[in-house]
Amino acid sequence: MPPKKKGKGKKKKGNDDSEMEVKFKQSQHEVDALKDQMAYRRELSRRSMAIADTYREQMQSAQANVEELQSDMKAVSSGLTQQYKTMQMELGFKIDQTERELATAKARVEHTDQELSKQKVEYDQMAREKDQEIRKLKTKISNLETSFENLIDINFDNILARLNTQKLIMDKRMDDILVKNKSSLQDQNLTPLEM
Repeated sequence: MPPKKKGKGKKKKGNDDSEMEVKFKQSQHEVDALKDQMAYRRELSRRSMAIADTYREQMQSAQANVEELQSDMKAVSSGLTQQYKTMQMELGFKIDQTERELATAKARVEHTDQELSKQKVEYDQMAREKDQEIRKLKTKISNLETSFENLIDINFDNILARLNTQKLIMDKRMDDILVKNKSSLQDQNLTPLEM
């Protein structure tokens, strides 16, 4: 019965080693997945910033157009007749259209700025969470390594203890056999050899 228990103990420890190795590999995969996710979020933020820059340039261009058209209106308004009124209407229309474009561009820039700020907050939060998760996983990995080392030390110590116990048992058996053989030889009036 005792040898069977020892065998079961060995199997259980082997399974524990296997489970720890699986957990270790899973932790490594999770770290890699988290790094990929962070790279993806960085790319999204970079694209959003590029879009915001484009809308800012459009807004500046539209603002320059409005200022140019307003300057043209002032130059023409010095005493022209019907042509002036026609031109004024056309310019007014263009200004309205440009102002609408400017308002649209401003709204887009504002919306993009809000989205960018929101994404930055989300990215910062996610980065903090991922960093925390990575630290946890690194701690788990370190703990698993320590557990592996401890398990190996304990198993090694157990094996040594068993070997020492077996050696003592074998030495005792050898001594008993020698004593028995010596006694047998003496009973038959033979002199045993010294060992």
